Amino acid sequence: MTVTTKKSILLLIATAHACFTNVTRPCDPDRGYVDFGPSSTAEVCRAACEFDGWCVEFTLVPGEYKRCYLCSTAGEDTTNAACDVGGCVGGPATCPGVPDDDPPDALLTGAIAAVAAFCADATDTAGAFTHALALNAVVREWLEGTIGIDAAFQAAVPPAAATAAAAISGGCAATACGACVSRVDDDDDALCEGDRNLWPSADYAEALLSNARTFLLLADGDAARAFGDDPARRGLFQNYSVFLADGSFFDGPSVNAIAQFYSSIPSHLMAGVLAPSPTVPYDAPYLGRTTPFATATASGAFSCPTPPDDLIIARILVATPRSFNIYPAQLGERSENAFKGTSEFYLGDLMLTVLRHETSHQFDRLLTTRELGLKENIRSRCTVDDNWLRAGVAAPPQGSGANAFFQANAIEILASQVGNQYLLSSSTQLGVARERADVYADLLPFEWYLFIVGLVGDETSTTFFERASLGIVETFDVGLDRTTTGGPVSQLRVPGCGTYDFSYDAATGHLSSYTYAPGFGLGPGDACVPNDAGTPFPTREPTLDPTASPSAPPATFPANRSCGVIVMKGNDQNTVECETTPTEGYAFTCCDDSNACTRFHPVGTVGDETDTGPPYAFRAVTGANNMNGYCLGGKTDLEKPDPPNSFPVAGRWIASTYWEAKLKCEEYGLRLCDQKPPQDPDNPGVTSAGVAPHCKSTKCNKDDKMIWTDIPCEEYGQFTCAPTVAPTEAQTTTTVAPTDAPTDAPTHAPTNTPTIQPKDAPTETPTTATPTETPTTAT
Repeated sequence: MTVTTKKSILLLIATAHACFTNVTRPCDPDRGYVDFGPSSTAEVCRAACEFDGWCVEFTLVPGEYKRCYLCSTAGEDTTNAACDVGGCVGGPATCPGVPDDDPPDALLTGAIAAVAAFCADATDTAGAFTHALALNAVVREWLEGTIGIDAAFQAAVPPAAATAAAAISGGCAATACGACVSRVDDDDDALCEGDRNLWPSADYAEALLSNARTFLLLADGDAARAFGDDPARRGLFQNYSVFLADGSFFDGPSVNAIAQFYSSIPSHLMAGVLAPSPTVPYDAPYLGRTTPFATATASGAFSCPTPPDDLIIARILVATPRSFNIYPAQLGERSENAFKGTSEFYLGDLMLTVLRHETSHQFDRLLTTRELGLKENIRSRCTVDDNWLRAGVAAPPQGSGANAFFQANAIEILASQVGNQYLLSSSTQLGVARERADVYADLLPFEWYLFIVGLVGDETSTTFFERASLGIVETFDVGLDRTTTGGPVSQLRVPGCGTYDFSYDAATGHLSSYTYAPGFGLGPGDACVPNDAGTPFPTREPTLDPTASPSAPPATFPANRSCGVIVMKGNDQNTVECETTPTEGYAFTCCDDSNACTRFHPVGTVGDETDTGPPYAFRAVTGANNMNGYCLGGKTDLEKPDPPNSFPVAGRWIASTYWEAKLKCEEYGLRLCDQKPPQDPDNPGVTSAGVAPHCKSTKCNKDDKMIWTDIPCEEYGQFTCAPTVAPTEAQTTTTVAPTDAPTDAPTHAPTNTPTIQPKDAPTETPTTATPTETPTTAT
């Protein structure tokens, strides 16, 4: 039996039945455009229009890019002169009368052969676009069950899978982006090495390879062959059912951070990412069965150097109904303050922020009838920007404000407030809710917070997420009670931070008040990061025998630094001071045994399990300005808000004491830098970049800060160390007779014999007689 596939596949093949003509004006490209390059043809442009779904007419514009306009309405744009030089070709998305004569097995076999050719030679990209489009359509329809019963197709699957697996295992990923030298250029004028004709096709050859991986995932049910060349992405799929369709763009730390994020998501939320929903029309073919996997694309990474908003690339990377696109930036490359417009500040890595945001879009599918109604109820009562936890979204003048944005885009409420904030730092978001309630008597942000807490949690506990900006997500079990099963949260018990009790209005069900105990010294709106010491969350009864407090850091410098240590300007080694108080706060750097310095946490400490260097291997700093979580010295310390010499890391502006800096370096197998910087004999006084101990011009906003070193002050001639007075060897003899009046200061040494028993009351006046040899017995 032969089953005819959908026309969307068959029309991809160039035929003699083309229905396009020469035009003098292009159509209006409201659906965007695609740059296929000089080798493009009208057939390819028409196929792109047909695949878009909303495009009804295309225009192929001449020139070196051969830009393909995709238009949702027919007709000419008379104001556009793009066709004046060279002429344009245009036509409809579909050509009437084209026969449906290409079966799915032929399309599959042809596409996989193209994959093998590309993997064998990165410059062999002939027909990459049409093959990528065809393979994507075949895989989609196979997943939907449309062509699964086709005997010829079933017979074609095993040999095609074997060919694809062999091509991938041979190192095909190493040819990423074809002949392009760099993947970071996103400008239309960027050039590839060698023949410019190669680069547009190379983009689609990468997309073709990605679809070959999708095909193998479906054929095998696992990632053993689909990612036989890539253990990290293979593990991401095997452990979390997430296919990372990024064309091998993300580096090791980035892939590990993505995996760590999914490992932190509670299982019921992760199941919701994959479970089809009856309320989503696109899920209809999948109802009653779990989607085999979710696809996380990075479509901008496939543009080399074509524009990253290529709609066709984005669509042909996805075959499953669960998909979302990630910003094409490496972990730590860019960051943003997720709490703009609020009382709090916390930097989140941009790539992870987009990942959390897009994943959180899927959580809307999990809402119960009560939660759907509650979400709408809270939204209807919001009237100003500050009623929202993400009060800084769409801020004027560029936007119309958070309230207008969320009222018009309800689908963004969870994605923005859960993904951008709660999954980054739950405690910081709680601080926003408390500040609005405590200072402004506005409980709506707290209602949103409790809505999120209830969604993330179960009947007795929820999860707090912390320090996600570092790429290492820390989670904490937080105890909770509900008023009824599946109902509103009535109590939160946050480990190390106290207990919150919530009351609701009996008539409306709205949050009416909250109380907080025992306080822990927190003021209105203060955030408190939980800890995981002791029990998972505070018990209702106090612990009978509390554990001993950890010993405080020493209040003095080490003995060999008794005169103090040097602090140095981050961009000027000639600006130094002698610091004699170890509890002062400054920035710091760390050095290894070769005296190489760094301002960053070592690679191996931020989830990069693929790092093969020593544990102190230093992270590259290219493009890492304000690299928040990676910068040494970041911590949350409510007792030291906004001290001098502080800098922005890990969401808090904070400096470090001498012992904090020294112990942190030693934790990483490094040391607090202890050698004077070298002087350039040819340029005396010049401060060179990257030199220990200051590490000038290596990011983290430390150039204008004073930096701790472990250099003794006396190594700099301008600072002298006054020696302490040596104690006398002879014992001081105490006077036997008391003085007539008490001395101004206490004696330096205790009396030889203590008083056996004090009197009940002091004498009215001191005696002048010589004391007796033995103490007076009290009466």
